[in-house]
Amino acid sequence: LKQKRLPKRSRLLKEKKLQKKQLRACRTRRVAVAEDCRMITIEVNGRPVEAKPGEMLLGVLNRAGVRVPTLCHLEGLFPSGACRMCVVELAGRPTLAPSCATPVTEGMKVFTHTPRVLRARKTIVELLLANHPDDCLYCERSNDCELRGLAAELGIRQRRYAGGKRELKEDVASPAIVRDPAKCILCGKCVRVCEEFQGVSAIDFVGRGSQTRVETAFCEGINVSSCVNCGQCILVCPTGALREQSHIKEVMEALADPEKYVVVQHAPSVSVTLGEE
Repeated sequence: LKQKRLPKRSRLLKEKKLQKKQLRACRTRRVAVAEDCRMITIEVNGRPVEAKPGEMLLGVLNRAGVRVPTLCHLEGLFPSGACRMCVVELAGRPTLAPSCATPVTEGMKVFTHTPRVLRARKTIVELLLANHPDDCLYCERSNDCELRGLAAELGIRQRRYAGGKRELKEDVASPAIVRDPAKCILCGKCVRVCEEFQGVSAIDFVGRGSQTRVETAFCEGINVSSCVNCGQCILVCPTGALREQSHIKEVMEALADPEKYVVVQHAPSVSVTLGEE
């Protein structure tokens, strides 16, 4: 069968409509690209800083070299604003704003280290320390604890808030991970990295108010949960609430045993990682 040809006028109209449609699509793409490339200017501690429209303030401050402390922020994830350590003062607003969850706007004036901001951060750390164990000398994270570092940075030298502390037991059932709920500050990092990065969801928040804590399903040991012992929760934990199970004593005893043959080996994952690098 021969294809029926359209009249010349109809073909021209059809081609003209197609050209108009393509032109509109091209203009839309150009506008979108222009909007993405457009930068706005905000003022941070008296100096101008460029930012993208809708970008979160914390990212802008970090890029500008202005350090703002935070205990719950995870790069690449939607901000939770749980710790409130990253609060800043904005001109024209009566309350402090969490920089991790505040989008920038044209002409915004930001003050990151005013006396009001520093008092708020210091109070938050003091309240966290009021319900925190005092075993820093023996803690696994004593040298790189983010909470202890912030306490030193803010000049906290005494306990202003006192009261009853939570009596929570360690979970040592796992062969790889030890959980110490008494040192947990409820930042939510471990919960988010387990659920949103690893897709395991072995732990989550349970309870309400002052009874809130991070637990496994049915509050059982982590050894019977869906945990795969990847250790990502340990890497993001800012305190000693999560740590690796230590086997140094057993290894040293095995090395000192004359009846044992010592064989040096490493996990296959090390070779794979080096090969990928």
